[in-house]
Amino acid sequence: MQVSCQYGDMGWDFDGKVAVVTGASRGIGEATVRALDAGGARVVLVSRSGSTLNEIASGLANDSLVIDCDLSDDESVSVIRECTLDKFERIDVLVNNAAVERNEPAHRATAAAIDETLLVNLRQVFMLCSAFAKDLFATQGNVVNVTSTAAAGAGGTQGAYAASKGGLNTLTKNLSNEWANKRVRCNAVAPGLVLTEMWEPTFEKLGEQTVMEAFVKRVPLGKWGTPEEIANVICFLASELASYVTGQVVRVDGGMLNL
Repeated sequence: MQVSCQYGDMGWDFDGKVAVVTGASRGIGEATVRALDAGGARVVLVSRSGSTLNEIASGLANDSLVIDCDLSDDESVSVIRECTLDKFERIDVLVNNAAVERNEPAHRATAAAIDETLLVNLRQVFMLCSAFAKDLFATQGNVVNVTSTAAAGAGGTQGAYAASKGGLNTLTKNLSNEWANKRVRCNAVAPGLVLTEMWEPTFEKLGEQTVMEAFVKRVPLGKWGTPEEIANVICFLASELASYVTGQVVRVDGGMLNL
């Protein structure tokens, strides 16, 4: 599987800004890191894949920080905040991208799997937002949560994942209302069919060409999305170009949910 990476000047300006991106080691997270860096941001890369993060950070144009931690660990939230403020003394953008995704029928779901999915995808996002709240108030920053079209419930065999993303959509809207008087914007991006490493196990099991052709039939634009296309929307929402946008869940799905 080949995923192209192209980053250019899309018109946003993050000079002097500090952005924290979770799940930064691959896919949408990596693309977002590179796009924010291209816009002038100093990026904090968070993931449990430290060696990969260091490799990505080594190619960035601006000063950055790598935090190797597992968001399923309760202490990770305080570690992320403390390390970010120790290094940069501020935060302007929080991109909650890290997620646990399982595709299993409901009758086989275990309590442990459900708990981990809801912990990483929803609870820890809420906790990160809460931990950084006053810091974001100080900079009048913003939050962009990465949810999913699975929240619409049409995916099947993704019960816990879909529920966590539906909860994240609701959390986004609630925080946007609660924090509007602090001039902190909260939005979400809901990707549809995106070509990332997440699909590799399915490709290996069923065949890449077979899977890609079968799934793309659901997309009116007739193509899979790329991590860069999602990152572009994340960066737009995080930028001053979207200064009057808050509480929105923006679908980036090639029209898939229009059908």
